[in-house]
Amino acid sequence: MKKILPILLLALLPRWAGAAGPQEDEKQTIVIQQAPEEKPKLAEQMSEMIGMEAYREVMASGQYLVGPGDQFLVHVPGLEEPAESKVLAEGGLFIPRVGVVRVGGMRLRDAHRAIQEAYRGAVRVGGEVQAELIAPRSFPVPVVGLVQTPGLVQSRGVERVSEVLIRTGEARPATASRRNIRVIKTAFMDPAVASRARTLARAGQYEALAGQVSQRVDLDLYEVTGESRYNPFVEDGDIIVVGAQQGIVMAREAVQRPAVYEYVPGDRLSDLLTLALGPTPNHDPANAKLFRYVKDTNKRVELPVDLEKVLAGEDGADLPLQADDWLVIRLLPTYHRRGEARIVGEVKYPGYYVVEKGKTTLREIIERAGSFTDDAALAEARVVRQKQSQQEEDIDPEFERIRTIPVSDRSEEDNQYFIMKSRERKGQMVVDFIALFDRSDESQNIQLLPGDAIVVPAQQRVVVVSGQAAHPGSVIYDSSYTVADYILRAGGLGWRASKDVLVIKARTGEIKRAREVKQVEPGDRIWIKEKPERDYWALFTQTMGVIGQVSTLVLLYATLTN
Repeated sequence: MKKILPILLLALLPRWAGAAGPQEDEKQTIVIQQAPEEKPKLAEQMSEMIGMEAYREVMASGQYLVGPGDQFLVHVPGLEEPAESKVLAEGGLFIPRVGVVRVGGMRLRDAHRAIQEAYRGAVRVGGEVQAELIAPRSFPVPVVGLVQTPGLVQSRGVERVSEVLIRTGEARPATASRRNIRVIKTAFMDPAVASRARTLARAGQYEALAGQVSQRVDLDLYEVTGESRYNPFVEDGDIIVVGAQQGIVMAREAVQRPAVYEYVPGDRLSDLLTLALGPTPNHDPANAKLFRYVKDTNKRVELPVDLEKVLAGEDGADLPLQADDWLVIRLLPTYHRRGEARIVGEVKYPGYYVVEKGKTTLREIIERAGSFTDDAALAEARVVRQKQSQQEEDIDPEFERIRTIPVSDRSEEDNQYFIMKSRERKGQMVVDFIALFDRSDESQNIQLLPGDAIVVPAQQRVVVVSGQAAHPGSVIYDSSYTVADYILRAGGLGWRASKDVLVIKARTGEIKRAREVKQVEPGDRIWIKEKPERDYWALFTQTMGVIGQVSTLVLLYATLTN
């Protein structure tokens, strides 16, 4: 054993010597050594964490609040590689050749200044130290009030308040405010003052939080404007308080987004117009009103609003709002009123044409459309007058009443009224195109209105035979044919055909019996009805019952007269 120990000591001595000697010379380089593979990972991580907005508003502006855990990359003149250094728990940052510089609690721009001044004081040679924040720290942010899971939420100084609130849960009470969220700034606040600020915020006494004590967050205004002041970046020491809504206001009629919005004390007309995305192009600037409840809260009054001055930003016109106020901006009644008629079908240039009320005639529009084609069916052409507005829909209460009555319970007058209304073609004008364009009867040259539709169908040179024909279908029109001729061309009557044959007129939709039709016209439909199925046994028993009742009455009469 005594011989083995010296041998082991001689073998280990070179390793100890080699380890001890270079360590003294490379003391400074040990701090700045970094595994090559970690650098791209860190850069990639930072590119995902910090967006351009956060870079401009937090980093480039120097507003970032430095604290323990922030990681800097420090380049000192004379050293080959930069050193990575974290802000220590007590706020110090180790700078090679300088020592520890206290930067905790400083803004980033002030921290840079402190590092430069410390370097100049410690190193008398030229050059400047360069320190850049490469990994912002995470810190706990207390979120209290009307959120799903109040408590501490981990955040970074490059995240907005809305991002922090998402981590507390999407579902929040319906009464939770979105426009009056408060951020209590406690980073530079005395603990007693911070405690009182939290109490006031929870109680909703925001007016008492003057100055830099609190900052209001308005997520609704942020969503329509994108301005950072409505959704600021969080800082270490912030407390987010989500209170309850304090009322509503409303924008109606000629605004881009008519809706009910949350009211915040201090709101003005301009705020409500911003939430509603401003007035629509067809608004009437001289007809805007503010509906407001007076002191007894039972009566509403109209307050005039100078909309043009409000939009121009004049303070005197930008009235302060109260809870339950309505901003009502009227529509211009004559804005872009319809001034066109439409022609479809067999004309040379179908489409839309501008018409002037009281002046433009049917003949003028047809001429502007290039007149009729050779296939135009003037006998079936029509003018349909449409409603100017969707709100003008006609509802016939009598027709609706009859529709609900079973057919067996309707009176003859009800049936006649129902048939009349069901055959009515809404909006169709009485115009004889043949008389106007073939015989120049100017009494048929009606004046058109905006919204009118002129329909010129193609000639249907067929007559349809349907129902119980042997071969139902279309038969080529022949002016010399009668109803019987068309049925014969369709193969004659089927084996279940009824003698009840009807003709549906194409022009009017009227249904006539075949014997009443003198002339079949193109497009008419001949309807051969089916024989009804008969229960002859039931018919026999009913007949015998009637005969029996009659016989009984005859016998009774004879007995009484005798």
